[in-house]
Amino acid sequence: MKRKVPRFITQSLARIASIYSVEPMHSLEKIDDSLTPNMRALRLTMTIAEQLLSMGVVAHDVVRLSLGITETYCRRPVHMDVCYTLITISQDRGVDREPLTMIRVMVPDYANYQQIQALQSLALEIRNKHLPLHIAEQRVEKILSQPKRHSPLVICASGGLISAGVIVMYNGDLLMIGLSFIMGFVATIVLRWLWRVGMTTFYSQASAALFATLAAAGIAWANMYGLRMDINATLLVISGIVLLVAGLMTVGAFQDAIDEFYITANARLLKVIMATGGIVVGVVIGLYIATKFGITFPATPDRLSLADKHLQYLGALIVAAAFAVGNHARWSGLIVSGLIGVFGWWISRLLLIAGFDVVVSSGIAATVIGLMAVLTSRLWRFPSMAIIAAGIVPLVPGLSLYNGLMGVVLHPPSDPLFMTALAILMRAVMIGLAVAAGASLGNMTGRPIRRWLIPRFRQEAIEEIKQ
Repeated sequence: MKRKVPRFITQSLARIASIYSVEPMHSLEKIDDSLTPNMRALRLTMTIAEQLLSMGVVAHDVVRLSLGITETYCRRPVHMDVCYTLITISQDRGVDREPLTMIRVMVPDYANYQQIQALQSLALEIRNKHLPLHIAEQRVEKILSQPKRHSPLVICASGGLISAGVIVMYNGDLLMIGLSFIMGFVATIVLRWLWRVGMTTFYSQASAALFATLAAAGIAWANMYGLRMDINATLLVISGIVLLVAGLMTVGAFQDAIDEFYITANARLLKVIMATGGIVVGVVIGLYIATKFGITFPATPDRLSLADKHLQYLGALIVAAAFAVGNHARWSGLIVSGLIGVFGWWISRLLLIAGFDVVVSSGIAATVIGLMAVLTSRLWRFPSMAIIAAGIVPLVPGLSLYNGLMGVVLHPPSDPLFMTALAILMRAVMIGLAVAAGASLGNMTGRPIRRWLIPRFRQEAIEEIKQ
């Protein structure tokens, strides 16, 4: 026993020493860090696809532009798949070489229409003019390192203008326009700040909606007990709802579903549902707090009426143009978006006068907006998704959404008016779905028409130059 203990200790010490002993290192060939042109092309494609997808570009357009780049630079075919936040590029290089696969996780970001247009134009230039790879890499690096964007003051002012434009459409006076501008300005600041600190979309929307509702309630309370001025708190809440609903990528989600990118479509639709749910929660909590303090808002559509047609068009112009500016659009794109928004609003009013239902009228107007956006985007060098998103903002059912929410808060479930409020709320949802589906239909219809028109216009231009 006495001999076994020292032997056990000596063996343990020997094993410890062998772990920490320094042995001669074998020579190892280091892998070269240089990239082949094929790999550089795949990396370039992945970078452009990630940026476009993060800013809300539909998956079909991202894949189409990306495959145009790989077909230009790569000899072997490339497969690309998009699953909302996950982008996969795979290249089969034959039986004698390993396949290449790149996977990147995309982080959603605010849309920058100038950056989207720059990346789309670069992708088309690579496909059509066969731009050299090193020049394309330099262009991408410049676009991403020096993005063109408006100042934060302009972005927040655009949010205020969206709210003010809604007031103009409903014939509000100058005081109401000023109050709605301030409320929209501050609400945009709140949204941007919450996004920077990492707050999720649901709570950001709920917080901004709660702020807008409480701000309107505070103004109504001050008006009841001191100001004695003609202020419509209901209209202020509606302007805040339109501001929050305007930024949702509903059209992109429907377009992905139509293009059969079902995973991406489901994810985006769920995000839209959660964002809308945040608005509903924020408004409901705000209305509940207001009613507890004895502040009531009118909840019937009869209390609000649209302004005359000239003010309606002016309000639609302000709302659509301000939304485009809020997403860093070029100033020329502001004009295009505003005019398309006015045209879509005119179509919807014309159909309502002709006896069509508001759901059908909104859907047809959105279809016309989508078609016009696709046909004019190449002419004005402005993303079609930007024109569509800005053009349909005046069609957002802010009034119906508010009336439904207010009815749900004021009436208990046993009250027959509660079911009426739910019906109004569902009608608002149907209007929103009709607008999204119509815009997607117009976009889908406009693509083949544009492909058919562009070669003919190009041929006519060449013939005129020859003459």
